[in-house]
Amino acid sequence: MIAATLPSLDADRTATLIDECYAQRHPLQIALCLRSLLSRGDFLTVEFEGGQIVTQVLDVDSRSARFVFDLGCSDSSNAALARADALTLRSQPSGIQTEFTTGPAVKVLFDGRPAFEAPMPTLLYYVQRRQYYRVETPLVNPFVAHGRDEAGNAFHFDVKNLSLGGVALRVSDDRFETAERGGVWRGVTLRMGPFGEVSVDLEIAAPRYELMQTGERRAILGCRFIDLSGCAERALQRTITQLELKHLGRGV
Repeated sequence: MIAATLPSLDADRTATLIDECYAQRHPLQIALCLRSLLSRGDFLTVEFEGGQIVTQVLDVDSRSARFVFDLGCSDSSNAALARADALTLRSQPSGIQTEFTTGPAVKVLFDGRPAFEAPMPTLLYYVQRRQYYRVETPLVNPFVAHGRDEAGNAFHFDVKNLSLGGVALRVSDDRFETAERGGVWRGVTLRMGPFGEVSVDLEIAAPRYELMQTGERRAILGCRFIDLSGCAERALQRTITQLELKHLGRGV
């Protein structure tokens, strides 16, 4: 059972969570978010009429659309939770915030000890601000970045991978193979296929080379975002979530 306590989300953070851009409605997306809470061992507060407990997700069953979470440390709070018609769960680990409402929960045995089981929510808010999960972008119809460098030279590069912290670009122009760390490219357009496009400023952070299957050596520019706007961050968040779902959803 969980004996820790967590503070409530403050008003500003709650307002951030209730942004439609972070809303997850697809059952596989929701299951993926719950599995992330499980795999990281994140703590959650469960609020209900009559009190709250602190808990952790113990199991996620996407086929039956239910999940299991631990009892709290207070018998009276556990009894009140079992009588509640609705539960609001919030996590607030470093970097990722999750909030959803579900219920009611029933007591079950999980791995031989008491726990609660509740229906998976139909709506979940998931705000990812990790430093930083990086996801590979499609090889077919790749994402692209185009713009001009500090000297005004135009470029048009495929995006190798993407995160909320930056991108890695596959260099296809000899002029840019010697681009130096610290260079800043303003007003770069990232075109992300069906997910739209965003305008960003990039700083070259990690120029390197990779060896292709053909034996060819290709330059890769690891770039970080500079002062990413809220609008661009939300668009990137949605894109990363969709790519995670595509890569991992079949295993949920």
